[in-house]
Amino acid sequence: MNISSKVQNVINMIETKDFSKQELINYFNNINSYPDISDIEREELVKVVEKKMRIQFPNSAKKILGGKSKKAQEFLEEIFSELKRDFDWSDNKVGSHVKPGGSMISGKEYVCWYISYKNESGFSTGIHYRQNTPETDPILEIDFRKVGKDSEKYRDVKILPVELKDDALKIYKEYLKKIIN
Repeated sequence: MNISSKVQNVINMIETKDFSKQELINYFNNINSYPDISDIEREELVKVVEKKMRIQFPNSAKKILGGKSKKAQEFLEEIFSELKRDFDWSDNKVGSHVKPGGSMISGKEYVCWYISYKNESGFSTGIHYRQNTPETDPILEIDFRKVGKDSEKYRDVKILPVELKDDALKIYKEYLKKIIN
């Protein structure tokens, strides 16, 4: 990743210095309108401002940036659109849509959304978008398992960074091929 020393210094300053809500909003707006930085630098700057805002000013962050789950939902909706074209979901024994994870609802994880499929034989597979805290990077967790008896015998879990979306989708499609008749 090519980030200039000037931009890296700004990132370090934003991460370490305390800012007011308005100062962070100004940084966010300036980053998006400043023409002399690369898209990669802009993305990294936005990421650090967003993280700081979500931690220090969560209500304002939601109004300005959208809900904390917006990225996860959009990410998985895009994946699910492709999966619906490639697979028959009519025999799915659990909801065929992007769903919020119980760990997020109970407050154990900052963000958790997923897509899952379970067949009549009790085999299940899912792709989860997880982020433990606002400070941690999100990950993709792809699992294959048998629910109930012999569950440990048939359990396989892969964890990938969100940037490896194509690899995660390939793994998930392979799992789906195993359980969709």
